[in-house]
Amino acid sequence: MSMLQQRYFAQPTNDNTTSGFLAHATCCLILVFLNAPPSNYRGQPTRTLEHSATQKERKKGSKKKMTTAATVPVVCDPERYGTSLDQFFLFSCAIWVLMMQVGFAFLEAGTVSAKNATHVLFKNTFDIIIGAIGFFICGYAIAYGDGTSFIGLNKFFLIGVDVCDYGFYFFQYTFAAAATTIVSGAVAGRTSITAYVAYSIFVTSIVYPVIVHWTWTSEGWLSSGKDGIGYMDFAGSGVVHAVGGTCALVGIKIIGPRRDRIRNGVLIDLQPHSIPLLVLGGLMLVVGFFAFNAGSALSIDDATGASGVSIAIALVSTIMSAAGGGFCAVILHHYRDGTLNIVACINGMLAGAVASCAGADVLQPWAALVVGIVSGAVCQYVSAKMVQLGLDDACDAVAVHLGAGSWGVIARPLFQARVGVFHAWDATSALQLAWNIVGLVVIIAWSAAATGFLFMLLKWKNMVRVPVEDELAGHGGEHGQSTYYELESHQFALYSKSLAPRKTSSASPV
Repeated sequence: MSMLQQRYFAQPTNDNTTSGFLAHATCCLILVFLNAPPSNYRGQPTRTLEHSATQKERKKGSKKKMTTAATVPVVCDPERYGTSLDQFFLFSCAIWVLMMQVGFAFLEAGTVSAKNATHVLFKNTFDIIIGAIGFFICGYAIAYGDGTSFIGLNKFFLIGVDVCDYGFYFFQYTFAAAATTIVSGAVAGRTSITAYVAYSIFVTSIVYPVIVHWTWTSEGWLSSGKDGIGYMDFAGSGVVHAVGGTCALVGIKIIGPRRDRIRNGVLIDLQPHSIPLLVLGGLMLVVGFFAFNAGSALSIDDATGASGVSIAIALVSTIMSAAGGGFCAVILHHYRDGTLNIVACINGMLAGAVASCAGADVLQPWAALVVGIVSGAVCQYVSAKMVQLGLDDACDAVAVHLGAGSWGVIARPLFQARVGVFHAWDATSALQLAWNIVGLVVIIAWSAAATGFLFMLLKWKNMVRVPVEDELAGHGGEHGQSTYYELESHQFALYSKSLAPRKTSSASPV
């Protein structure tokens, strides 16, 4: 920026309106002759001389980069970072994936008792905040920084990250937040805010990014594999969902069950306090999975249309798998107790969508349907087994994410079109299956060990659970807020009325 431009864009110090206007007009005329158009009177940014574009060029579809005078001119290499259409596609999918946090919040708030709904909503909201900070500080660096085959060693605080990569960074942040929030519903109703915040920071900043570096970078030891064959997971059945489900299982085991769910030493069923909230949240999550899987293609703009085909395959795979999961779960639940349970339907759909993530780009529609049907059965089995083992999962997070996610990781090399085990029956497909099983075992082991250490430390410090009186009364006091003010006031009034002494008649009884 020239000295004249610097003077023009500086804040005026003269309060005199007339002299200020004349000075402004003079500068405008000078800058017009210099071919550097100034900002308009609405405060719109001025474009630099080198990167400005005329209206004529814009009508012709010019792709020349537009930058403000206050920024460094940026030209992104489309071969490396994709075109503007690719970036827009990534932004759009990332926003929808982030909207899944709303789905998680609704589903979990509807599932738990009304007295704990505010607490669950706070945790889901805070996940977005903590996730953004943790992933910015070191999560992205560990996941995608240059380093060894085990961990990234640079790009902390986004230092050294090209602004052209910000779209990719934001997309990956939404995945990290999704992995973290899976635990929220599983341990609802008894976990302290302190413990959950510590867990959220730890998983977003360290546990999840390490898995990402191993599996989703070219130098990761699991993705590199051997002889060109390594762990494959398109959208995160293992990387995202198995990680979150494993952390949830460890938290459930260490924290213990909710006190009001235990009767005579066994777990009893607790009904959701709001079916509409639960269903609304579940359906929002199912819709979010379309962006979750389609966005994992990372680009959409190419001359051959191959990217668009890959995205279309991912979308069809997602809906077929979700449909299969929901259908199977409803049938199995009806066979077990004779009812058409909406909660089983939602969990089955989510399990199918989770299982589709690993192979969404390579599954044929019939294969995706089979994967979904199996995932619905897995979800029902794991959910029942958790209750038998005395493990209190408030939202069936382990069944949906760890159970179905693990099946999805195994299903990809089995059903992959043309080269899967059920298609090729050769050594290459068997080796791919072996690598995915090894990767799944490593993911579960790392997540369990790291999260177990944190939860045991918090339990040792007596920081993992809320006090007994708060747990039984609800977590609203911790936030100074109630979930349903009017409803609770009405219930209190009815309760007080029931305690009031009744008037007795002075007449003698007949």
